[in-house]
Amino acid sequence: MLVSSTSACLRRAASSSARANASRSLATAAADLGFESSTVDGIKMATKDIAGPITTLSFVIKAGSRYATVPGVAHALQRFAYQNTPKRSGLRLTRETELLGGSLTSELTRDSIILTARFLKDDLPYFFEALSDVFAQPTLARHELAEIVGPLLKLDAKLADADATFVASEGINSAAYRKGLGLPLYAQATDAISIDTVRAYKDAVYTKSNLAIVASGADISTLSDLVSSYLETAPAGTASSTPASTFYGGELRIPTTAGNLLSFGYASDVSPTFNVLASVLGGASSIKWSYGASLLSTTAGKAYAKVTPYNGSSLLTITATGSPAEITSAGAAAVDALQTVAAGVSPEILKKGIAGAKFDALYALEGPAGLASVGKTLLASGSVPAASSIVSEIESVTAESVKSLAEKILSEKIAAVAVGKVSELPYADELGLKA
Repeated sequence: MLVSSTSACLRRAASSSARANASRSLATAAADLGFESSTVDGIKMATKDIAGPITTLSFVIKAGSRYATVPGVAHALQRFAYQNTPKRSGLRLTRETELLGGSLTSELTRDSIILTARFLKDDLPYFFEALSDVFAQPTLARHELAEIVGPLLKLDAKLADADATFVASEGINSAAYRKGLGLPLYAQATDAISIDTVRAYKDAVYTKSNLAIVASGADISTLSDLVSSYLETAPAGTASSTPASTFYGGELRIPTTAGNLLSFGYASDVSPTFNVLASVLGGASSIKWSYGASLLSTTAGKAYAKVTPYNGSSLLTITATGSPAEITSAGAAAVDALQTVAAGVSPEILKKGIAGAKFDALYALEGPAGLASVGKTLLASGSVPAASSIVSEIESVTAESVKSLAEKILSEKIAAVAVGKVSELPYADELGLKA
């Protein structure tokens, strides 16, 4: 009997020890995103040396639309990526990339221009040299602007105007921030962008102090050697200053045939409370064929909340889509959801909101898009984001702070934009909001 009892105790102890070890392993994984970081020749770097045959390499440059000296110039500079340089023509770069089975992309955000290469791991030296060449020595020829880049700018703008979600995003940023983050992401048809303007902007922002190099599938020592080989002579420059973003608010109504959409939002300094409130409101289900159980699930997928993180600011938006009648109903439901939160957040709802916010924040640091996020943080703070710090900040959010943020959105001036058949879409004050 004693032997049996002792054996049972030992089994329980072993089981408890195993669970404790598993918990410690999970905590370690959560605390470390796996990046090593360094600074070489004034250039910040971070890399995750994961196993596998593919490497992703991103040059994240602090040169997004918020820093544009002339509206649209950041868009033009982004579209000059992979054109001619003194070392190789754009055609040669395309052919060599295809020969090696790689891919090259460029992306413009409000904070950054991101140049990304994906390729077989053994081809890292070639693609690092190619991106360095594009970054440090673009020709920026006058005929390229007229014949290649200019038409691409018009195409981007045309496609964007046909996307109601993009139109609303531009409108909500304009109403929220006016300048800086409120500047248009893309060049407009009326923007007069000269080659001299593009060259001046390139000289100001394509510098070591504005560059973060982030990779997955590469080791830090190899990247350090490549930086010394190919970017040693790049201009050091001065980091682009990021003025504090001011939230203004206001209402825009944009008639378009691209679709109907209503969006309203509120911005402030970066705060995890925004992420938790967005998670509590929800709207976008995490399970296929289900609307979920969030507060906005009652809109049957017609309304959702999200947070757009910028350097120095968080923008929380609630967006309703569908027909004008569906949008009116979903908009009213969104205001009801905010009023529910403003009345108080139960421990269960807060726990679920915190869990969702943690997942969203950590998932945003995964994959190719995650490299851009890591690079942006590296430029802003000088260090790689730590999963443990992100989790700790989100877990520190209280029910009272979430309640207070909902009360602010309901009582203070917000940013609002209606897109589509604006004559049939509600105004913010018709929903009980102030814009």
